Amino acid sequence: MVGNRGFIIIITSFIWLVWLSMVNSHSNVHSQYTRRTWDQAIAMAKSFVQQLNLTEKCSMTSGVKGHCAGNVLSIPRLNFTGMCFQDSPSGVGDGVLYATAFVPGIQTAATWDRDLFYKRAVAIGREFYGKGVHFALGPMMNIDRNARHGRNWEGFGADPYLSGENAFFYIQGVQDQGVVATAKHYICNEQETNRIYDLQDIGNNMPNMNYIRSYSANLDDKTMHEIYLWPFASSVAAGVGSIMCSYNEVNGTPACQNDKTLNKLLKEELEYRGNVMSDWGATKTGVQSALGGLDIDMPGTDGLMGISLVEAVQKGTISEERINDMIVRLLSSYYLLGQDQGYPTLDLERDVLGDHYKINRQISTAGIVLLKNTNNILPFNITMDKNFFIYGDAAGQSRQGFGAAGLAQHGGAIYQGGGSGYVEPTYAIDPLTALLLKSRDAHLQIRYVAEQSDYIIIESSFKSRGFSTAKCLVFISAFSSEGFDRLDLLPSNNGDLLVKTVASHCANTIVVINSVSQLNLEAWIDHPNVTGVVWSGMPASEYGPAIVDVLFGDYNPGGKLVFTLAKKNSDYGTDITLSFNSNYIEGVFLDYRHFDKNNISPRYHFGYGLSYTTFSFSQLIISKTTKHYQHQQQQQRMRSYANPGTSTLYEPIYEIRFTVINTGKVYGSEVPQLYLGFPSEAEEPPKVLRGFQRVYLAAGESKSVTLVLLQKDISYWNVINQKWIIASGNYTVLISTSANNADIKLQSFFKI
Repeated sequence: MVGNRGFIIIITSFIWLVWLSMVNSHSNVHSQYTRRTWDQAIAMAKSFVQQLNLTEKCSMTSGVKGHCAGNVLSIPRLNFTGMCFQDSPSGVGDGVLYATAFVPGIQTAATWDRDLFYKRAVAIGREFYGKGVHFALGPMMNIDRNARHGRNWEGFGADPYLSGENAFFYIQGVQDQGVVATAKHYICNEQETNRIYDLQDIGNNMPNMNYIRSYSANLDDKTMHEIYLWPFASSVAAGVGSIMCSYNEVNGTPACQNDKTLNKLLKEELEYRGNVMSDWGATKTGVQSALGGLDIDMPGTDGLMGISLVEAVQKGTISEERINDMIVRLLSSYYLLGQDQGYPTLDLERDVLGDHYKINRQISTAGIVLLKNTNNILPFNITMDKNFFIYGDAAGQSRQGFGAAGLAQHGGAIYQGGGSGYVEPTYAIDPLTALLLKSRDAHLQIRYVAEQSDYIIIESSFKSRGFSTAKCLVFISAFSSEGFDRLDLLPSNNGDLLVKTVASHCANTIVVINSVSQLNLEAWIDHPNVTGVVWSGMPASEYGPAIVDVLFGDYNPGGKLVFTLAKKNSDYGTDITLSFNSNYIEGVFLDYRHFDKNNISPRYHFGYGLSYTTFSFSQLIISKTTKHYQHQQQQQRMRSYANPGTSTLYEPIYEIRFTVINTGKVYGSEVPQLYLGFPSEAEEPPKVLRGFQRVYLAAGESKSVTLVLLQKDISYWNVINQKWIIASGNYTVLISTSANNADIKLQSFFKI
């Protein structure tokens, strides 16, 4: 007889296959992509592994030398040519040529547009596929717990639900092209400081520690499930083929040999069927890591796994069954996406650019956030606003190439952050260049000072002809990178002083903020002459055209913040720890949840962003989800490789319907955000994000919007019962345009 779990898997697999033909009409699937289910892929991987000898099997548990960042051993006698693993989440990285430097995760998340999440990933996947890369090392989904974290720009912001939705559509977009996506960095990797340190640095008073250590992220079970595991759970449900474990320790055990997080949480609780690879150099031990859940050590130069496991098997330290499982998990992703049939040969210098600049520009523009617009100073009217002064080295190009952009000594507009997530652009258009082209076409007068530390020239510009009636654009920036955390939350090169200096002379000063993540704006935000503030974020190569489109009204801004901007740095309640223990004592009260709990007023709320038009909301209706809508909702998200597991957590349960009307005079978009208040039993924050949709409307147009609550969305993690529980009581439904209670447009409740 077939057990209950097996029966559910069989039925679910059948439903996937039935739906697949319908799904394909909605997904951008590569024409050569051979669709398989996990069961089919695992069976093929097992058949392959049966043909390997012990030495070959063990050798495949570790990377080998090759052309890529990570390389899997080839087995010529079985016509297996190996596999290529390559950075980064924002395109084909590691310095390769002829690849698009795509909009980073933080900017993509700020679009709050699932369609754009997916389209970006499709384009990224096509470029990896075109170069013959098997595994793309992205998406990055670590939570923006610390505003100064050097890698925040790679991720999706401070909320687990928003990060989970971004991760889900990234994975499906990439894997629909036949490329394996890699969810990273698993788990609780929210700072760079002390990510690797030698034991000699902290003395010799720690027994039984014979490997290089990393800081330990220490947190409780509820916080793990509801915050940091959430986007990885969404990744598993999407069907991700690979997960990368991180440098740090979790509750005192290295993440790449952590039995609790890898075996118990990931492979058992989430029913993850793919492989776990190490971050480059994150493996601390050999056999312990393999037993702890690591499947492949990257890049493999440490000798901890690979051929060294042969002796361990022969001695009985590790079973051959576990070695087999490691290789099956590695190869199942390969077979899952049809990489065994006609996959492109590896050529990292192959031109795969296509016309991807178009989607890059669309996402770059959609992620720009309008923060302040006093007296509707924006958008500029080219028939009236003819005279402009531009200030700041962040308006132009770096003095030493794209890779140096944002560094204090080189200046320049920032297109991406630094580290392994950086992609070498083939080109990048800075704001000043785009503004000069706009000036040519619209007959504007533009003067600029790019050297922002030369206050003699800046001061003299204030005496220029026509300055008294000019609009002043001040460009400031903040850079960060993998490998180190930011020292502060201030703009580079004393950008605050530049803003204050210009604003003290220019009655209409508009500040454009080109930043990797949070900044403190308090030095000038209330200055009466600072009439406009635009958060351009991390807009990639199409930065110039994107910001000009927004400034002049060719695109109505609709991006929303994916983190809170505080008035005081201490208001965040979390920060980088300099010790070797990072204690997540805030629990689930992170970012806007923390501000709500402690009644702290930020400068700008999570989810905030203005528009050039206005909207109204009406007719809130809450109902149980119908079978028709369940079918429709699941059809849009289902793939043959999806892996929601055997639980019912991802089943739609409630529909939240309402109407949005564009009450203004121009086309624009709004992002209704669904926040949910839980019964007291759940011990949740006052409200948590559980839905959103970016709605595009012409002037006067209305649209009925339906947001769906899944079973998981209305559940909390019960630490006693060790499962997701739906609390009894009233659930408050809030439809808002930010996490600010003043922005709540509609409110109701349902009772369970």
